[in-house]
Amino acid sequence: MSPAVHSWPVIRLTIGEGEIVADANGDVLTYPVLDDTSAADVAADAAAEACRRLSLTACRVQGLTEDGEVYEMVVDAELGTLEERENTTSTGTAGGTGAGRGSGSTRSGSTTARRRTPARRKAVLWGSAGVLAATVGFSAFYTLQDSTAEPVATVFTPPPAQLPVPAPAGWDTYGDWTTPMTGSTVRAILDSSGQPVSVDGSKLIGHDPRTGVERWTRTAPFRVAQLAMFTLDGQSRVAAAAARELVLFGDGADPIRVDVPKDGTIVLDGGTAPRVDLPDKRTLIVAADGSTSVRVVPAAAEPIEALGDDLVAADTRSGRIWRVTQDSAALPAPAKLPAPSVGAELVTVLGSVNGTVVAAWKTNNNTTTTTIGFYALGDAADATEATQVGIVDVEGTDIATSDIQVDRENGLLMAGTLLVDVDAKQAHRLPGAGKLAAGYAWVTTNTEQLRINTQGVTETTTDTARAAIPDVITEDGKAITRAEGSSDGLLYALTQVAPRPTATPTPTSAPTSDPTSAPSPTSTVSPKENP
Repeated sequence: MSPAVHSWPVIRLTIGEGEIVADANGDVLTYPVLDDTSAADVAADAAAEACRRLSLTACRVQGLTEDGEVYEMVVDAELGTLEERENTTSTGTAGGTGAGRGSGSTRSGSTTARRRTPARRKAVLWGSAGVLAATVGFSAFYTLQDSTAEPVATVFTPPPAQLPVPAPAGWDTYGDWTTPMTGSTVRAILDSSGQPVSVDGSKLIGHDPRTGVERWTRTAPFRVAQLAMFTLDGQSRVAAAAARELVLFGDGADPIRVDVPKDGTIVLDGGTAPRVDLPDKRTLIVAADGSTSVRVVPAAAEPIEALGDDLVAADTRSGRIWRVTQDSAALPAPAKLPAPSVGAELVTVLGSVNGTVVAAWKTNNNTTTTTIGFYALGDAADATEATQVGIVDVEGTDIATSDIQVDRENGLLMAGTLLVDVDAKQAHRLPGAGKLAAGYAWVTTNTEQLRINTQGVTETTTDTARAAIPDVITEDGKAITRAEGSSDGLLYALTQVAPRPTATPTPTSAPTSDPTSAPSPTSTVSPKENP
């Protein structure tokens, strides 16, 4: 017995080029039409899911194409079928129950709903203009007997869920959508279009930020342990790595293999390109096609950044910097970082962020502040030049020399309790050590988590010290978060919540041409959110 179909509500199914959008009373679902699926099957999946969200077994559907054709249909959510609506009259230009191609025409007819199986498919054409059209016969959708047909992958909207640990400061534990995420060390990224990328074993999946619907997939020839996004030679590349294996993905589905020596260490967070550090003081810098360029590391130095196909290396104690541009044993003459003032003593070179070297200095026996210097590098092959482009004083003299964190996407560096905004040439002292992620410093105290922005201002806090930290934040404000310490192995797209109004804090530092000037007072901490 067929389920009852009421005149209302009506699911609106918009059939465009490359995607089908189902609107169920404002609940909008977007389904891509992949190369290996038929538009009819995707339309049936979209309509069935929209029907289930309306808590109905069957529902009317109105299909609209880009050229103005209208299809009156019925979806059966239990069977997953989308058939023409019975007992309606065609207003098209063609005779019979078929419909013409004229603008605004309506397709109608009568068929019996059947469960979709690999041997029974609806035969449709997906034209270059995104038009859904009947192939033959008396109906826009009809059943084609095909014993050789393969199953079609179902495109679905990932379900919502609650994060099983406290949410990051500023977000709710409600996840608009969730998806499997392999391992506790693999961090999600955003691709070149701003879409979150998850990892499920060896499979990389790009998601629609709003719905979580799968937009693209790539498969690595190994279980992925590291993931990063690069622009190499003007081309976007997703890099996936395991212990001794590295591949790149571009527009095509096939991985671009990189030849990694067995004693090489793959570094995906060490510059604007992937690099492989070798024990014999050489570094391989990876290009878009998977080829590598060899750069020699000076004996007294360590690599601190792959900058395009150049290598920036530093002797962090002496302040000598090399920008190695060629595969040659003849190294360029190093640059000596200029001191910010007469008598200033170098504490350490903190690192290099997108070509700007950052160093910490102790000036004139000052025991209350540290001077942070910023240096731009020249690209001459025979001699490296370093030009001071900014200095700033920051409160305190405690400077971490290890475990330096860098967020190149947002131009940030963190060393212990020091947050450096390299792009703005600013530095701020934090109330504690923390983690740099998604454009923020996340500082955990004994009782709370603080989210601190690039100006050193605490935007909001949460009442628990064990709150999660997002991997990335999408353009529409979703925090893409893993539940570290949880065994569920999921990635959550968390909903942002508005923080309470806070008192206007004072930044911890300001640019100055006089490194001995007094620093600004420490920023205040904002009130907590509602628990």
